[in-house]
Amino acid sequence: AAFEKIYTAEIWLGLSTTTDDLTGELRTAGPGRLPERAEVEAVLNEYSGTIDQIPPAFSLTKLGGKELYRYALAGEEVEVKPKRVTVLGSRMLDYTAGLDLADALDRDAALHGELENVPKLARALVELRCVGGVYVRSIARDVGADLGTEGTLGRLTRNRVGPFSEDDALSLDDVARHMSDGGTAAELLHPLASVAPEEKSLELDPTQLAMVRNGQSIRRFKHHLPPGAEKRGDIVFGLDPAHDLAVVLKVAGVNQHSLVELRPHKVIG
Repeated sequence: AAFEKIYTAEIWLGLSTTTDDLTGELRTAGPGRLPERAEVEAVLNEYSGTIDQIPPAFSLTKLGGKELYRYALAGEEVEVKPKRVTVLGSRMLDYTAGLDLADALDRDAALHGELENVPKLARALVELRCVGGVYVRSIARDVGADLGTEGTLGRLTRNRVGPFSEDDALSLDDVARHMSDGGTAAELLHPLASVAPEEKSLELDPTQLAMVRNGQSIRRFKHHLPPGAEKRGDIVFGLDPAHDLAVVLKVAGVNQHSLVELRPHKVIG
């Protein structure tokens, strides 16, 4: 499912790198003046809805069956087509101009190259809401370019994915304490059904469960399905009578009588 994701991103304006973040090699620094906060906010507002972005050179996006980072490591320049992605919204949390490069590198950054005499930088702390497939590094790079300077990504924190937030996360120390107190790992896990939004879920009867577990499609009239299960490729979560997640279904087709074919995509239990 295309879960909403919420990130907090540091965008550093005034420098660019080979990886579009602070783990690569410094490429350029300092072209143009540093923008005002209002200018950055205006550009960020343009990154909303469906946008086209070119993935970073160092990424897992494939071209010709090979990941882009493999071309980059080999020093091969390739033409990458823009990728259409969806950004649900953004907002500025903080903005500071006139910072030194050392301010960007104080958190175990691995930036290398000619790091002397880098002009002053600006740091924009931004909250981004998007769905899967968005490269935040590309947004940082492109925002900088739109502002007449350079941009690269600093620290990136994923705050939420679908129903799960960072407040739900446990550290390894938390897990160790729980286990040492006699608890089990299973007690710390969310049930699988928690990834299935109620509005996209469908309870299956025993006959239907047996069919999908054997790889067979099932058919239901559209008005008996969750909203949004209307076109080929739409996702429906199939629950067993105990409301545990049993199968992820995909719409395979709809006939003229509004009968929808649901094909098992991932059988879980």
